[in-house]
Amino acid sequence: MKRLLIVLFCIFSVFAAYATDAEANECIKEAAELHNKKSFRKAAARYMDAVLLADTPALKANALIAASLSYRNAKLYGKEFDCIERLIKEHIAHVDFQRAIDRQFEIADTFFDGHRDTAVFWLPFIKDSDRTREFYETALQNASCAKQAPNAKLRLGNIYLDDNKPEQALPFFREIISMHPETEAARYASLELMYTYMQLARRGDGDGAWSRLAKSALTDFLAQYPNDPEVPWAKKALDEINTLDAKRMHGLGAYYHRTGRNDLAERYLARVIRDHGETEDAKPSERLLAQIDEDYTPPPPDAPRKEKYVHTFKRNTIPIERNPILVVPENSDGKWLLPIRDLKADIHLDSNKDVPERMVNKDEF
Repeated sequence: MKRLLIVLFCIFSVFAAYATDAEANECIKEAAELHNKKSFRKAAARYMDAVLLADTPALKANALIAASLSYRNAKLYGKEFDCIERLIKEHIAHVDFQRAIDRQFEIADTFFDGHRDTAVFWLPFIKDSDRTREFYETALQNASCAKQAPNAKLRLGNIYLDDNKPEQALPFFREIISMHPETEAARYASLELMYTYMQLARRGDGDGAWSRLAKSALTDFLAQYPNDPEVPWAKKALDEINTLDAKRMHGLGAYYHRTGRNDLAERYLARVIRDHGETEDAKPSERLLAQIDEDYTPPPPDAPRKEKYVHTFKRNTIPIERNPILVVPENSDGKWLLPIRDLKADIHLDSNKDVPERMVNKDEF
């Protein structure tokens, strides 16, 4: 009896499968007629019904392909993209992967250029949401090394910049420069990277990280593209970064001097004189350092300051600060009365040991 039930169940399942595929074929036939009548939206809907009814993977894949073509003719490129994505994820053996990826990037470019699907066909002025970022990210996940990848990453970075998310845009620019260095997109990525670092440094750069990154990016650009039309701007931006960095270090030196930590103040002031001798903060740093260090004699006010100043630090024990300072009152335009410390930092060093040589040029001690 048990075996008989199993046999009957198998026979019923086979007939049910054939009946489901038969119904799917009927939907495909109806959809083809609608497509020929140029009712592309209705045809696509019927093709999607066939996808639900079909049991055979090949039949499902064929219905999805037909639906994507109907959506393309209806200018519903977002739904076409979704069909292609299902084909890649669920029926990769039944599609031309390269053509599918190329089409995904084409749709993403179309949305980047301003296309939006119509939400309701009888109200063509009501558009669906912007899915540009989603399409580029999905296409890059499917083929991160495609020939379209450099431009796609560049556009994704610009989209994040437009959304006021610069820190999410930076990885795309860096990836283009490292993975696609010989492309035109790499040049534009270098420019975007420099400009973004500059903007972040201008907003506030308590620990000097954005300034250092901007300086590195500007230096690399000048070395990579010495004859580029943007070289004058890059040189001007490099001067601005040096000025911002000098202002920050002079403020830290003044703060430490005011709080009686002349050992740390010496280091910051000497760095201003050594690394940024041509900035406006060099002269006040020289005067303040002369008050702290009796062995230092500042040059005359009108003396040229092109050569780097070398200052020998005294080998004294310097206690390590647990939480480095991000902003000091001198650099806050009167906003803060106390320094703002980096509470996320967790430095564990023995303050009874000498500071190693490699830490002399660090911003935090």
